[in-house]
Order: sequence, then structure tokens, then C-alpha cells
Amino acid sequence: MNRTILLIDMNSYFASVEQKCNPVLQGKPVVVCGYGRTIVVTASYEAREYGIKTGMTIPEAKKLCPNVIIVYGNIDKYIDTTLKIHQILLRFTDRVEPFSIDECFMDVTDVEKLFGDGLTIAKKIKQLIKEELGLNCSIGIGENKIIAKFASKLKKPDGLCKIEKEDIKNIFSLLSVRELQGIGIGKKIAEKLESIGILTAQQLGDANLDFLIKHFGILGYHLKKIGQGVDDSPVKIYDDKNYIKSFGHSHTLPTDTYDLNIIKSYILLMSEKVGVRLRKENMLGRTVSLMIRYEDFDSFSKQYTIKHYIRTGYEIYKIAEKIFNQILPLKKAVRLVGVSISNLIQDNKQPFLFNRLQKYYQLADMVDSINSKYGEFTVKPASLIIAEKFGILERCGIIGTSLIKK
Repeated sequence: MNRTILLIDMNSYFASVEQKCNPVLQGKPVVVCGYGRTIVVTASYEAREYGIKTGMTIPEAKKLCPNVIIVYGNIDKYIDTTLKIHQILLRFTDRVEPFSIDECFMDVTDVEKLFGDGLTIAKKIKQLIKEELGLNCSIGIGENKIIAKFASKLKKPDGLCKIEKEDIKNIFSLLSVRELQGIGIGKKIAEKLESIGILTAQQLGDANLDFLIKHFGILGYHLKKIGQGVDDSPVKIYDDKNYIKSFGHSHTLPTDTYDLNIIKSYILLMSEKVGVRLRKENMLGRTVSLMIRYEDFDSFSKQYTIKHYIRTGYEIYKIAEKIFNQILPLKKAVRLVGVSISNLIQDNKQPFLFNRLQKYYQLADMVDSINSKYGEFTVKPASLIIAEKFGILERCGIIGTSLIKK
């Protein structure tokens, strides 16, 4: 059965929300960032006209556009807006799957008889989001998630594009692997593909599977399917009770450093913040990810999955530290650290076999209670003092695509 999949992509999302909330910002170059020494998280389209891009430092952005307006991000504001967007999409179908805070997949195959074909539904969605929230979005339409995701990138901002099944082969024959970034292939993977002679999406789809596995391991299976434009994965039914997929925090250091004690103290700080949020939402996790950004903006990231579920900052830290030790000795100074946890389940508060572990978790809950009453990190591990002395910015940024239950 042919499917009709939509990918709704909010344009320059954080900046657009800020411009809508503050009419003074409309039509002006705006960048959204965190507090302190940080980077551009999102640039408005007016700012992009000056060459400002996500990932630039604020000084770099100001050099390109001296009049650029800096706005400090408010994640709660963006989450609230995202949830309102979801409610609009759910008027058409319950097959709504959040892909990130500003992207959602929809499967409208079964509701086309009620609301019209995919293009008609997409136009109506764009109209409703604009009328009710004052925001623009781009929508891609295809027979699966990969094609819909790629289609959404073709006409921005405020675009609408449908790729027909019979056109996929011709489009992919002209499509470079670098243009597959954002639909399952990152910059480094694209560069490696080029280095082994795979330059287009069609060449990737036609490549020998054993050859791809030799160079990319099990990822080779996935890469070949991307090159073929094949994706059988379903769009999941929307479930706000199972909405949180990960918790994460990142922090840009006041100055770049090689000092391992300082870096590990920041990793502990991020781990503790993740643990607090994990317990606040009454959840457990078992996949810890660490992200390190160096002085030249090159990044290292890796995740590690353990057999049992955890809930405290120290448990998270010990796994993150294990990952960090794999890149020692450092060849470049560290600019930013980030820690996140995923593979989550609800914490049903079952008693532990070992009394010591039970008491440890009870102590963590007591510390949460004290800090909630008297202020964050009133009670904290002594080793966090190292990070505090080096310089803790007023607010830590939130990593990636997870959304917080409201």
C-alpha cells in the first residue's frame, strides 16, 4: 500500500517564536543563544541574509551584522509552542511522531478520504499554524520518512514540496551525498563516503552492501537504504505520556581548557543536572551520551548503554567519565561539555535487593528536596566547587531534541 507521509518543519523555529512574541523583532536580524559565552542556536532568516549560521560565535555573528539582535533562549516558551503545534496536527490523525522540537512526521494515508490528498492536508496545516500561532513552516510529502524529510528541505522558508515515487530515482541520481545531511547522514559520514568514491545518493544505493559494511559496520545497512530512498518504518501513534525520549544539559566553558579536573567537574555538573530532571519526571535511563566540543568547534560524541537502569547524577557521571577517558590525552582544548541520558522507562519505585543502594537513592531524593526549597545545588558534591571556581554561567543550555512534559 502506498503511504502518504508528511514532515512538518518549523522555519528558523526559536527565532520565529521570539519574533512572534515580540513584534519589535519582526523583520530584523535576530539570533537566539544561551546565556554567557556561547554560540548561535538559531538565526532568523533576516540574520541568515548576512551569512550568520547556527554554530557561529556571537562575536562572529556581530562581525557579519553589527546590528544583529541577541535574544537569550527560553526553552519553556518553545516547548509550549511545540505542544500547541502538535494539537493542530492531531486534528487530522493520531499518527503524529515528533522527530525533534521543531519537526514532526505525520502519516495521513488513512485520513485522505476525510480531508483530501496529502497536498490538501499540508496546505490546511500550514494555514492553521499561521492563523493560530503566527508561524511559518515547510512541509515535505513523500511515500516514507526519508523522502518526506528530504522534500521538506527543498523549498524553504514557508515551502511545500511533494516528491512522487516515480521521480525518486532521477532526483537521487543528481543528489550529492552531502545533500543527504539531515536525513540520516552527517557531515563526517558524507566526507567518508566521498573519500571511498561514493558521490551521489544513487551511487550509495547501488553500492555493494559488503563494501559499505566493511567501511561503516552495521551502519552500512542503513546507509544503503537511505541511498535507495527506502524506509519502511511506521509513523508512531502520538503518546504524550511516553513523550520524553531523553534528558540532557550542555555548558560552554568560560574559556577553553585542557585541565582534566575542570572538564570532569563540568561533566559531573551536567550529570547532576540531568539526574535531577530524571528524578523530577520519575524516570530511569540506561544509555548515557557524552558530547565534547573543542576550541576549533570540532566535536566528539559517543554513547554507552548499560544493562541496568539508573537515576542519579553520580551514576550518570561514572559512565560519562568512562567515555571521556577514551579520548585522553586531549589534543585540543575543550570548549563545551554535554551529557544526556536516554532509553528511558518510568520509575515504579520498586524496592532494591541491596539496602545500600536503596539508602543511596533515598539520599538523592532528600538532596532534591533541600535544593528545591533553598536553591539549586545548595547541597552538592564537593568536586563541583572546581567548576564553580572556574566559572559557572548563569544558565546551562538544553541539548537536542527531547521535549519536557508540561
